[in-house]
Amino acid sequence: MALTLFFQLFLFLNFTSAFVHPGLLVSDTDITRIKAKLALKLDPWQSSWDKLTSIPYAQSTYKNNAVSRVYRGTATVETENAERLWHDAAAAFNLGLRWKIEGDAQYAKAAAAILNAWGEKLEILDKDDDQYLTAGFQGYELANAAELIRDFTPFAKDGLTKFNAMFERLILSKNIFFLEHRAGSEHNVKHFFANWELGNMASVMAFGVLTDNSTLFDFAVDYFKTGSGNGGINNCISNLVKEPGTGNLLGQPQESGRDQGHTGLDFQMLGVIAQQAWNQGEDLYGFNDSKILKGAEYYARYNLGNDVPFEPYTNGIVSYDKISAASRGAHRPTWELLYAHYAQIKGVDAPWTEEYKNYTVKAMGGFEGGAGSWGEGSGHYDGLGWGSLLYHLDEDDVAVASNVSTSNSTSPTTNSSTTAFLPSSTSASTSTSVPTSTSAPTSTTVAVTSSSSTISKQPVATSNSTSVYPATQTSGFNSFTISTTAVNLASSPRPNYPTITTSQSFASFIAIASPAPTGYNDEEGEGEEEGDDECSE
Repeated sequence: MALTLFFQLFLFLNFTSAFVHPGLLVSDTDITRIKAKLALKLDPWQSSWDKLTSIPYAQSTYKNNAVSRVYRGTATVETENAERLWHDAAAAFNLGLRWKIEGDAQYAKAAAAILNAWGEKLEILDKDDDQYLTAGFQGYELANAAELIRDFTPFAKDGLTKFNAMFERLILSKNIFFLEHRAGSEHNVKHFFANWELGNMASVMAFGVLTDNSTLFDFAVDYFKTGSGNGGINNCISNLVKEPGTGNLLGQPQESGRDQGHTGLDFQMLGVIAQQAWNQGEDLYGFNDSKILKGAEYYARYNLGNDVPFEPYTNGIVSYDKISAASRGAHRPTWELLYAHYAQIKGVDAPWTEEYKNYTVKAMGGFEGGAGSWGEGSGHYDGLGWGSLLYHLDEDDVAVASNVSTSNSTSPTTNSSTTAFLPSSTSASTSTSVPTSTSAPTSTTVAVTSSSSTISKQPVATSNSTSVYPATQTSGFNSFTISTTAVNLASSPRPNYPTITTSQSFASFIAIASPAPTGYNDEEGEGEEEGDDECSE
């Protein structure tokens, strides 16, 4: 699959010095805390753990369901098979978690077998817009599973490279394509509801951490902060309104006029994105005056049976003049995380979030469950859950976590030595030294050589001296020229990665003019059992 010129270049620039592993939804600090609680058989950790270790999706005997083609959408029963992937993604994560906590290699082997199978077999995500839901939700889940067993030697040696190549080719390419608003059915940049973009953003970020790629990580962070679609936080939380009685500002969620089930999914995904970033030192929880919390308080207040103000909403395709009561009171396993971060770690007043956390825990049987433990259907597998096990804190934990939180105020540094992974599947591909610079050049010619023509583009200098290249689309290209240094590229697959180093810093990138990913179809997706996830016409 061909990728954009500029995106291909920076996909292989990996800023290795800044990332912490494991560092997505689970950190070593989390694992240490959980082990201590389980040693004392304390609840809710013990009850949550007992549930996790009892389900089929967390057993070392679990067999993968990998296939070459995955379809999620309104197909015939024989064709629609996306549950194979979401079941396996959940199992891989659960098994990886068991390995981290128990230390028994049989669980890591089982998780690796799942990821290896999908790395080897998956060829197509097909065909309508629901492919982007799969790429988003199952993308970040698979990356989180791989992150947990990233240091399991057999997987690191024999499976990780192949898994990453599959992910890049079939999942990451769709994430980027979608977030750049290139889907044929997208009639304006706010065409899709927020959860679509949030899933794809989480996937890009997760893969960036897994592969030590700051360019991808920064892309996701930047989209969260400034994205033009409904996944950008200022569109995802579309209005600020005053709470009756207190006058406190609440954030009206973009999907709140649609239904509460999907709005809850938005907060589940916002928690995923914020926690992944937090574990790498980037505080998205606090961004824009803690806008995630303002939205969570709005959602929780309404779903606990209280009234909230509602500002009429339209994106030019759908319009809502009142909040929707559909699925009111729906719960998802994300509120332990949101409560722990805001109320406990940061000491911020979050009364409705606390109450909704208590409501969710009670509804789920005394602890937040996780994927594979609390129901079937895609909505039960769009998030990994296990919040009571992973994020529940007691007073001693809060003191430790609060100390850690003081250091999480800056993003990973990208001004350090950089490793770039370049394909060597042709004889022309070699390890090449790139000129050293302390910052990205503001004027550099990029020449793209294809079998039929040479295209030269000058970058547009941005305010932070990062070069962003105008739209370029080629096919069959085999080399880049950066200044006077040639860097050879070959088409996918990319089986071997020699390295080059540079100290150039690229804080963000724009991947422009990507051709449609394999399996792309511009028909409008028709949705799923929970209802159409798009702003359908």
